[in-house]
Amino acid sequence: MSVPETKRRTGKLEVLVKVLEVTKYTNLKLSNQKKCDPKFDYVLGDDIKKTSRDIYRHCWGANSIRVINKSTRDARHKLQQQAVQDCNELLMMIDMAQATYHFSSKSVEYWGRITIAARDGIRKWRDADNKRYKHYDDS
Repeated sequence: MSVPETKRRTGKLEVLVKVLEVTKYTNLKLSNQKKCDPKFDYVLGDDIKKTSRDIYRHCWGANSIRVINKSTRDARHKLQQQAVQDCNELLMMIDMAQATYHFSSKSVEYWGRITIAARDGIRKWRDADNKRYKHYDDS
């Protein structure tokens, strides 16, 4: 028996897929050499690419931690929280990139929307983990 679509929950893998989408789109946007001259990557482009990779790296790392005690729970939480902070930083840099590279507002809106969706997914995952592993607080 299948679960109705309206009652399905978002899985952690779905969050990783969203984060990977942000990373791929970021690399795609910044690889357009007509808009983003590679000799100026040091100004902003390299930071944007690194931040988007860091979001994925932190989520991947958090997902690979098997929570068995308070310290593993805390390590996982720390990586999830860092990924959320990286999403916020990426949003700020997307604003800067629009002015620097003259990206269209339509593409920047999409980029921001997928970044916010990824950030919200990471937050929900983190909050679900907090509830799931709450019993480690008593240890």
